[in-house]
Order: sequence, then C-alpha cells, then structure tokens
Amino acid sequence: MRLRGLVRNFRGRRVPTAKLLLDTTYLLPIFGVSVKLKDYNVLFPKLINKYSILYNPASLVEAKWIIIGLSRRKPSLREALLNRFREGLRAILSDTRISQTVLTNSEVEEIADELLLRYRVNDYFDRIIYATAVYYNTMLLTEDRELHNLLKNKEAPKPREVIRWEDIIKRL
Repeated sequence: MRLRGLVRNFRGRRVPTAKLLLDTTYLLPIFGVSVKLKDYNVLFPKLINKYSILYNPASLVEAKWIIIGLSRRKPSLREALLNRFREGLRAILSDTRISQTVLTNSEVEEIADELLLRYRVNDYFDRIIYATAVYYNTMLLTEDRELHNLLKNKEAPKPREVIRWEDIIKRL
C-alpha cells in the first residue's frame, strides 16, 4: 500500500503531498485581476486543497506591477485596484494552504542566470519563478510558452514538471 494514500489529517481528509509552484497568473484573481482560465473560481479552491501550493514572493511584486499598469490605463479605478491588491495580499499571506518560497538565493540565481545566458529567457519574473521550481524540484503551473519550450531542450534545467491550467484541472 502506498504511504501517500495513507497520509490523512485529523479530520480524515487527505493531506496534500504534491507540491505545486504557481506562476503569477494564478494569483492575479486574488488581487481582483481577471484571467482567462476555465472555471478558475470553482477549480482554484479544489487545487489548493489537493496540492501543497507554493509561490515565489516575486509574484507579489509582479502582480503589483500589473495592478499599477492597469491603474494607469484606468485612472478612475486606481484606488479600487490598489485597495483590492492589499486585500488580496492579506488573504494570501494569511492562508495556511498557500506558502511562500524563498525570494531568491545563490542557487536560484545561478539557475535564473543560466536561463538568461544560455536559453535567452529575458523576463526576470519568469526566470526567477522557473528557477525556484527547479530549485525546489516541484511542479510548475504556468501558461508561459517560453517556459514550456525549455522542456524541449535536453540540457536546460527542469523542475519536476511544467503544466498548464488545462492539464491540472484534469487531475482535480
């Protein structure tokens, strides 16, 4: 009998054992930014109950960057967008089902630098999030094509798995 199937918490429910690192896209709705992901509002709660969810704090910075960009395009919504970001931040930081990784360390930076120098991944947020997944040897949930394409290169550093929303929802 597999040990993973036997792990349960005090209420008799399964305790999540598989770790899943989220790209920023999946945090955006918590900050009030809509994303085009099928049945996100219904399936995200199932996701955080099935997996041990991780995110890199760089995603919080990237999300704020996106909020600021939206507020520049829609100045009348600026205050509401900034308030919603703070509310979302409180929610994420207080939810015990969602954990922060380290922002960075020398190993994460080495992987991120390799992604820049050898594989031309220019976006720092993408590099640091992907490198974090490699460092922790976790699954990475991302829609980013460039990061998925790294899997085609045999020499590129790889996390445990790189998957899209459409793939993860089949597992829920």
